[in-house]
Amino acid sequence: MSNSVLHRVVRRELHSPRTAAAAAVLVVVALAVIAVGVEIVLHLLGADPLLVAPGAALNWLRELPEHPQSVTLPVGIAAAVLGLVLVWLAVAPGRRPKHELGGTDRALITDNGVIASAVAERVRRELDLSKGAVVVGIGHRSADVTVRPEPGQSMERARVRAVAEEELDAYALRPRVKVRARVLRSADQEDAS
Repeated sequence: MSNSVLHRVVRRELHSPRTAAAAAVLVVVALAVIAVGVEIVLHLLGADPLLVAPGAALNWLRELPEHPQSVTLPVGIAAAVLGLVLVWLAVAPGRRPKHELGGTDRALITDNGVIASAVAERVRRELDLSKGAVVVGIGHRSADVTVRPEPGQSMERARVRAVAEEELDAYALRPRVKVRARVLRSADQEDAS
């Protein structure tokens, strides 16, 4: 496969499609058009309307500016919020919780949870910590490493960060991830200090 094809495949895997939002908007618009069509056909046949007669709906829209603000203001606010949500869905990147692994000519994509688990295990083994003493969260551009050492065990943030960075550098993640390390004190150490 060519480089541009791989790049396109990786992009599709890392970014969520807007299919669900687009489908929801299309369904709502289609239902509105169908309802208007049914009302017009019923009006032309001389039957009673299901919801509202087309003439009455047009009169209501024409008189809308004359209605009190208690009616027009909530409708305007709801329309503005709906518009902002749709614009946000159209413009926002919509990233999935995944990263591309570099250092190879193939497209390798892995879930952030897998990366977090691998980093937590490396930090745990490297710093000789018990299971569950290391918690790692991986975001799009950051990794949060939290260590809770055993009572009496001293730990430096710089060392935790260095081990996590070394592990993440081995993966050559794209985009790069910045590491934040925290060392929590145990309850015994808090009492002593």
